[in-house]
Amino acid sequence: MAIVLKARDATIKIEDAVTIDTSGNLAADFSATAEAQVKNITITPPEGSVDKIDCLGETTNFQNQYLDIKSFGMATCTGTMILDGAAEQNPLLEAMGGTGTTVTGSYTRHQMGSSASGSTRTGTSAILVTLTDGTEIVNIVLDDVYFTKIGDIKLTGADGHWEFDFECVCLPKNFYIEFLD
Repeated sequence: MAIVLKARDATIKIEDAVTIDTSGNLAADFSATAEAQVKNITITPPEGSVDKIDCLGETTNFQNQYLDIKSFGMATCTGTMILDGAAEQNPLLEAMGGTGTTVTGSYTRHQMGSSASGSTRTGTSAILVTLTDGTEIVNIVLDDVYFTKIGDIKLTGADGHWEFDFECVCLPKNFYIEFLD
């Protein structure tokens, strides 16, 4: 019987930088032990479109045509992160607003869009989504992601937690998905 994976079977990690290699599964390339609190996650693998080009003439009773194979687009990941002030959110904020500036009282301040030292956007973060039933069954990684959106910081309904939407993209060469054989 097939295993049906549910939301409770998934974990997500966001890390400053990883090195993807073939010495183990993708989860082994992540050293962070803290998991991000995320919901409503959607991962869109790179798409590779193909266009049909119609030409003049006919060959063997069919109009002359050929396929124009386009390069693959970017992979995207969107979701909603619970805002809890934990350290695992720092890579996401650092990816959008740099390492930040330390201010009095042990706070780190981030400013998106600033070109000041420590505030520039980086593309070194990586996201790992693992689906598991006790054994890692599916691992999905978006490496060298650029966060393009950190949405409204909002209070949800009766559950009462603060959250924000996010969106990130990466090149096709930095998107990985693996399945346990």
